[in-house]
Amino acid sequence: MKKIFISAIFAVISSIALMSQSKTHFEYPMAPDSLGTLQEKTSYILLRFWDKADMKKLLNDTTAFNEAFADYVSFIPYASADSVKKSISNLTSLYKNDAKSTLKIVKAAEKNLFSPEAPFWADEQYLLFTKAALSNKKVSAKDKAYFLEQVKMLNCSQVGATVSPITYTTRYGATHQLYDQPGEFTLLYIHGPECTDCAMTSLRLETDFAVNTLSKNGTLKIIDIYTGTPDESWKKSVEKYPYEWEAGTSDSIGKLIDTRNLPAMYLLDKDRKIVLRDMNINQFLAMAAAIYKEKQKQQ
Repeated sequence: MKKIFISAIFAVISSIALMSQSKTHFEYPMAPDSLGTLQEKTSYILLRFWDKADMKKLLNDTTAFNEAFADYVSFIPYASADSVKKSISNLTSLYKNDAKSTLKIVKAAEKNLFSPEAPFWADEQYLLFTKAALSNKKVSAKDKAYFLEQVKMLNCSQVGATVSPITYTTRYGATHQLYDQPGEFTLLYIHGPECTDCAMTSLRLETDFAVNTLSKNGTLKIIDIYTGTPDESWKKSVEKYPYEWEAGTSDSIGKLIDTRNLPAMYLLDKDRKIVLRDMNINQFLAMAAAIYKEKQKQQ
């Protein structure tokens, strides 16, 4: 662990040095040698990143701004939470009466912190940028609706949050609702057509003793949602599922819950609150085993 941390420090400090030597669109700040830790150095840079930028000129050059913004957010994972929040607030508050610049900044944040192609996801920080768009009186209702949808999806995808009502279509064409399915616990398993290991995941779920027992006695409801086209291949693949399982499709589920990283597993309680997320199959099977043992003790 220590070696990994030291490597991270070296990598970030090296990137700072490379940025200072390479051609950038304005002069980036350099942390003084008196700051000893990685967090101190990156926090210093983040808070002063835009100080020497001609923001009017930079924002009029989309390519240049996006390149600089990508460099800016690269420091976020290493800086203190307070400095990140203050830096974002300082940047966005400059344009609280400028819808065009605000949208350019938030769109850059979406690309670098939220979108599937982002170098890393930072949902908490991205929400700070969307707040600037939603609070800007000059941003259109249409643009606000776009970001508000993302905000609602992210907020409803966190541990402890109540999942939004989700509708899906079964292989028989019937429309079912997540909230209509009984179960003390629910495994919401979401996957798409590019999922290479989903067949093995399904097989492990089908053959696991604890999962089978909990499914049959009504403790656990498994809901398998496919985001691709419900073609004959998909219909055939779900024919062998246990009777207790629900299998359906939804091409809009990503608007209601985070599906950026598929396959996605969410364990919900009886009130449809998220108990765990971002699980792999091994973690879920371990959780199922723990629930089964607890149930055995209660008998």
